[in-house]
Amino acid sequence: MIGFSRPGVRTASRVAFLNAESASAWLETQSPADAPARLLALQAEIDVFNRCELSNRERLKTLEVLRKTVFSVSGDCRRLFAGKPLPLAADERSTLDAVRRLWQSYAAGYQRCLQACLEGDSSLSRYGARMAHRFASCLRAEQMACYAGGMAPGSGFWKSFHTIFLAAERLGCAEETMEDRLPGETRTSSVSGQYAMALMLHLARPFSLSGEELAAAVRWLARWREQARIIEQADLDAESGSCPIPLDLAADAPVHEGSGEARLSRWLSLGGVQRKLRQRLEALAAGESPEDLNLGGGLLAEKCAALLETLTSHLQHPLRTVPANTGAMPKLAVGVGLAAVHRLLGGKALDAAKAPPDEEGFGEEKPAVFRQVAREAPHAGAGPESWRLARREPQEWILLRLPGKGASRLSLHGLLAVRTREYALALITGLWQDDAGILYCTVHPLAGKAVPRIAEIRNWMTGEVARHPAFQLPPDEERARDLLLLPAGVLVRASGVRFLDLDGELLMGLRVADCLERGSEVDCWRAASNE
Repeated sequence: MIGFSRPGVRTASRVAFLNAESASAWLETQSPADAPARLLALQAEIDVFNRCELSNRERLKTLEVLRKTVFSVSGDCRRLFAGKPLPLAADERSTLDAVRRLWQSYAAGYQRCLQACLEGDSSLSRYGARMAHRFASCLRAEQMACYAGGMAPGSGFWKSFHTIFLAAERLGCAEETMEDRLPGETRTSSVSGQYAMALMLHLARPFSLSGEELAAAVRWLARWREQARIIEQADLDAESGSCPIPLDLAADAPVHEGSGEARLSRWLSLGGVQRKLRQRLEALAAGESPEDLNLGGGLLAEKCAALLETLTSHLQHPLRTVPANTGAMPKLAVGVGLAAVHRLLGGKALDAAKAPPDEEGFGEEKPAVFRQVAREAPHAGAGPESWRLARREPQEWILLRLPGKGASRLSLHGLLAVRTREYALALITGLWQDDAGILYCTVHPLAGKAVPRIAEIRNWMTGEVARHPAFQLPPDEERARDLLLLPAGVLVRASGVRFLDLDGELLMGLRVADCLERGSEVDCWRAASNE
């Protein structure tokens, strides 16, 4: 196990609690109104408590008393940074870091108890499964806080998780189920299940999923995590056709990459989980509803099917680690923000175009988009930013923005203009940041030369007309009609929309048909057929 320093006994005047009874009394003095203040106080006191000398049995009892409050405070503070654009604002990042420190300090307490059990403390021998499970739950909670805030788990995280599993193996309790409702996932789970869950969530590429999709993926994988197995030899699952994922339990990485042998090898077998995914896909195709299949009511059937397909693919094909040598990566100019992208592709100030006659080109029908939520378009950046190209494949590029190379904030499914020889449009399909401040983006380049347009939207309530940047892309192998990109949510109150070229001339044949995808910055629409 990872060692834990023992600096000596603290004086009683500086310790809020030293046993379960005093911990309960201290919790009653904390006001529930200010969650961030409770978070900081709780983390600080647990850190002090961890450095105090007391019996390991009493330490475990005290940690159990604190557990419900730790989960509650963490959940309240998580709402302050979850799903925010990246990089996080200073106060959002401060809250995320404080939540991570809370779980790390709390995990350190269980780590001390687990270490004592491994060293033969007879007072803890019957609690080995509980301590290993609690330790794993702390790391899982830290992992989920990181994913909610768009951060990759920091240094030492995966090494700690591997070590917990090895400790549970040594104690013979890796498969023993423990009842635990506080994480809000399932009633029971095992250390092996929690370990497999952490690995599966990494494999699922959580930074490519919306908050709604990630919540659904967590629900589903939590139900099926005990179907995953950690095995010592690679064994192809003949029924599911899935190959096990190699692990190195001596490394600080989730999975083993490269051709060399792992120092401490295990394999993650997901055949049982893949069968569950396939069964749900087949049932949805047969007409069953997500509710009938206990997939939840948050996603429509087609969205459930798409997410199941995505998880099936991601669990089989781990995303390769981005190389650490950023200096060798080619530099790229990247435009961020809808107005800035419009300008880089040749657009001009929207009020500079000549206005056509007021009513010409406005359709009579109202676009059927009233379920959308109108959003404010991001402000234009000062100019293109200097990014790095880490990897380039036909359908997916991985881009990096180093600290200090741009101040814009980005969101999943946002729009970028990426210049190789000339500027081309790309949609952000994955977005995360590491502790060093490097911003990572996976992007999907949009085929075809994008032509900047101007969209005039008439408000169905006020009759006012507003102009917005828009783009038109020609058909390609995947789409038979032109693609139109509009600012997210602008048609929510539209009675009509018409398109102008950059000189303000009306494009009579260009109309929207149906929305293909709604994003954080742009909505993708299929253009109406001219037939």
